[in-house]
Formats: sequence, structure tokens, C-alpha cells
Amino acid sequence: MDNKIAILVDSCSDVPAAIMEKDYIEMIPMEVYFGQESLRDRVDIEPDEFYERLKKANKLPSTSSPTGESIHSAFQSLIDRGYNQIIAICISSALSGTAQQVSIISEEFPDIITNVINTKNIGIGSGLTAVYASQLIDNGINFEELITELERSALKTKVFFYVPTLDYLIAGGRIGRVSGMVGSILKIKPIISCDSDGVYYPVAKARSEKSAISKIKRTISELIGESKNYNLAVVHGSNPTLMENVYEEFKESFDGFKNIFKGDISPALGVHTGPGLIGVGVQVLD
Repeated sequence: MDNKIAILVDSCSDVPAAIMEKDYIEMIPMEVYFGQESLRDRVDIEPDEFYERLKKANKLPSTSSPTGESIHSAFQSLIDRGYNQIIAICISSALSGTAQQVSIISEEFPDIITNVINTKNIGIGSGLTAVYASQLIDNGINFEELITELERSALKTKVFFYVPTLDYLIAGGRIGRVSGMVGSILKIKPIISCDSDGVYYPVAKARSEKSAISKIKRTISELIGESKNYNLAVVHGSNPTLMENVYEEFKESFDGFKNIFKGDISPALGVHTGPGLIGVGVQVLD
């Protein structure tokens, strides 16, 4: 049988919709809980519905990693479509047990070659690794070279996000190194990213939304440097107007990108960030 490569992603990687349409990509959904009600992320509940329910919720929802059944089903679906080499791209193992779960369940399919990439990233930061994997597969790369290139590129892929409040990160226990900002008497607008271990850390703080976006833009410009080979993405959590404005601003300001994407974040991420988030991902490919 000819080798056929597929991509397995978790729903919190926020892979752009155009990429998710490809036959060789399969998503495993996180679980979102409103009380005792369990909903599969981006399957049983989409972002718009999630934020509407969040407004009315008496108690904040919670999340968990994908079920073993969901992961097993995703593997089987790809196998049934003829794929025998799978690259699994997962959000940071410091923020979720998904990468470990996928690795364990992959052992149930010994005839399939599987490699799990811990992106040490979150949201579109992880999603851009899937974007690049898709581009490489379309260009005919072999499996071993794909793994090497994705591991290299993951080190040069970052996400920066602005949240109006830290309340949701605190409630969800995902605060990481951002904890030092808790209790500040200042009305700050934190800018957060993932460090080299995949843990949340504060990049900067701003006094206004406009200042926060400006600082994200400046940080990304510094990361890009002189590169003319990079991907960008702008995403939102119930903040579509600001997302569109930032998307257009970045599209005009940065002229060397190969692709620029836009979209929303998954409900499972929204649980921990609340409404209003703007995230920007950058992937330097040089």
C-alpha cells in the first residue's frame, strides 16, 4: 500500500476552516461542560452558541481533554479513508493531556505509523503548525522529513492574545506564569503567550485595547525581522468587529506573508479566556 499521510488535530488548535476541509485532516473534539451536560467542542456546540450560553450561565462551564472514544474514532476514520501515516498536532502538553492521550491510543493501531507533535502552543499558535503540515503534504514531502520540519517550525511559531480580563483564566486554573499579574490595582489589558515549555506567560501589559493591539503588532514585527516567508493569523472570541479591524490592519502593514488567516477560537478555549479575546499567530518559516 502506498504511504498516505494524514493530520490529526485537536479542536483547541483552531485550524482555519479552509484547511479543515481537506480529506486528510481529522479533528478530535475537547469536551465542554455546562453543569452535567457534556458537549463536544466544535461538534455539539459552536462558538456563537457557546458565548450566548455563557452569558446566561449561573456557573462557569468547564472543559476536559477529548474522550478516548473520540480519539479512537478519529484514528479509525483516517484509516478507513486509506491513510497509514498520521501526524498528530496537539496543543501544549503543559495545558492539556491531549498529546499524551493521543500517543497512548495510537498504540492500539500498530499497523499505522503515528508521530505526536507537542506544539507547546495553544489555539492558532498550534493551528499554524497544522497549516504548515498541510502545505508540506500538498508538496509531496515524506513522513520523516515532515516530522523534522514541523518540529523545527514549531519553535518559530508563536501566538499572542489579548484578553479584557484574567477572571476566566483564574477560574479555570490555567493561569500559569500570568499569576503575577493577578491582584494588580491597575486596569491592565494583559498580552499573553506560551513560553518554551508551553506555559502561559505575560508578554506585556497595556492600559487600553488599542495599546494592546499595538504592542502585539510590534512584537510580531520584531519576530518576523527581515523574513519574507511567514504565515499570519488573527482570531477572536466573540469579538468579530475588532478581529476584522486587526486583520485588515495586519494585512496592510505586513507585506511578506505567504498566507494570512482569520477565524474564531473554539468554545473550549473560550471557557478559559471569556469573551473579547483577540489572538494573533505568527509562523516564521525561514
